[in-house]
Amino acid sequence: MTAPQGRAQAFQVCARCSTRWAVGARPGTWCPRCHGVLLSPVSTRAPAQDRRNFRWVARPAEGNPRAARAPRTASPTPTPTPHYDTMPTWGLRDTPRDTMADRRVGRIERYGASAQSLVLVTALLLGLAAIAEVFRYAILLYNRTRLVSPITLAASDALVYFAQVGALVVGLFALISSSCWLIEQRRHAFAAVGSSDPRSVRRMLLLSMLPVVRIVMPGVYLTEVVRLRGECEADVDRELALVRLWWGVWATSNVLVIVQLLWNLQGTLQARADGVLLSAFVAAVAAASAVLTLAVMRRFEGRTLRGSTLALPTRWVIATGTERRPADHEPGAVSAS
Repeated sequence: MTAPQGRAQAFQVCARCSTRWAVGARPGTWCPRCHGVLLSPVSTRAPAQDRRNFRWVARPAEGNPRAARAPRTASPTPTPTPHYDTMPTWGLRDTPRDTMADRRVGRIERYGASAQSLVLVTALLLGLAAIAEVFRYAILLYNRTRLVSPITLAASDALVYFAQVGALVVGLFALISSSCWLIEQRRHAFAAVGSSDPRSVRRMLLLSMLPVVRIVMPGVYLTEVVRLRGECEADVDRELALVRLWWGVWATSNVLVIVQLLWNLQGTLQARADGVLLSAFVAAVAAASAVLTLAVMRRFEGRTLRGSTLALPTRWVIATGTERRPADHEPGAVSAS
């Protein structure tokens, strides 16, 4: 049904029911019949059109007019084209194939993967060696006035030999694997900044295991990694403090080993007795050095010494929101980000 046109020279067509409505004093917006949208007025003498006589105009959202008029600058580096790592397939369980599992793992990465386990075992054996040496020194003090059972002496000797030999063998493998771990960390750090490690792998392995040079060079390598990995000055300072603490204990442990070797050259009975106490102290410092080595490794992986995830520090800033204005007697509010 079409509304009466009368003598009106213009009408509006409903976009929903196509009903024509005469234009009165002012054009309408909604159809009185179906509440559809009324198109713009059309003259009765104009030919009929099958398409709508209006068009959509997109306008930008309201915002800063200066920012809207700012010219766009091209990105300095083009972004890579999106692509699939593997060919997508269809199935009940479409699990993408892990490309990292198929890549070839080198010796450095394979040896470095077991570094933390070997360092932990070395720390336990060194702690056991320190306890065994203290137990032997207690037997020496007891033997000054009383006789000691041969079974007790045999147990003490077995404990000392087992701890010392085990710590020496496992510690050697731990030193090699830790050097490989350090080389792998340097590779990741330099790759993150878009470059490669300028130092030779063989040279770093050699300088990290030589008896005297290893006191200095591993600390230098770790310091370079920390400065490359640092995201902000606070993280650099914390990691540098941990590396310097480890470096000091590591150097002290190596120096004490040299002192112990020179001390054992003495042949007097009192010097041998004091050498047992010195061996306990050297083993304790070496165990502390191994624990700090494990702490540095896990710190670089974002974990604590126990293996839990490292909590990020809270940065406090002044609140700038206008939702709530503090009262006159309240101090300035702060918020954490």
